[in-house]
Amino acid sequence: MATYDKAYELARELKESEEYREYQKAKQAIQANQSAMSILRDFREKQIRMEMGLLSGKEPDEKAKEEVQKLSDLVNMHGEVKRFLDAERRLLIVMTDIQKIVTDALNLLEY
Repeated sequence: MATYDKAYELARELKESEEYREYQKAKQAIQANQSAMSILRDFREKQIRMEMGLLSGKEPDEKAKEEVQKLSDLVNMHGEVKRFLDAERRLLIVMTDIQKIVTDALNLLEY
């Protein structure tokens, strides 16, 4: 059980981290703004659609690329959306780093 206790302790530490606090602030701000939420949803939907196409071996057409680029430009101009995506990215980097630390310590990728 000590392993799970440490996992809960890590989760508490993450909740107190600057990355998580900034993510929560940005999330609350974007949820309070319908326009920002609409931009984010549209951006994510088109981004996921393009990535799924790439994973299935389909190169996106020029129209799809232009749509994603326009949305990306809009996201970068919209402070709340950009702040949210930046905060989310920083939090995901922390989580990825933690996963790498554990994976490396346990030699899980060594065959």
